[in-house]
Amino acid sequence: MSQLIEAEYDEFLEDIKNRLQKIEPELAMQAMYYERKFTDIEPHAEIVVEYAHVVDLDKKRFGLEKYGFEMAKEDDCKLRVVGLMTLNTIYEISKDTDVKKISGTISCASY
Repeated sequence: MSQLIEAEYDEFLEDIKNRLQKIEPELAMQAMYYERKFTDIEPHAEIVVEYAHVVDLDKKRFGLEKYGFEMAKEDDCKLRVVGLMTLNTIYEISKDTDVKKISGTISCASY
């Protein structure tokens, strides 16, 4: 029985990966879990947005300011983004053609 469940779980993760492409499946699952468990507030996320090549990170930060996030450059290709966000918000960020991958963690804390 456990092999069947593990196979279905692997299939589920692959489906999430195919649908959300640039968002790590574990991050997406955390976001969905907290959004459904705590419906009165958005989850607190700390994500790393990795760009495909060297881009003007100041310009990218300016584009993300509309969400009210705190941001810091990690290196020439990465921004660390912190704030309250849903999976939908993360997905909107991932639509930027310069984004290569989004990873990170989410919690129910709203600090």
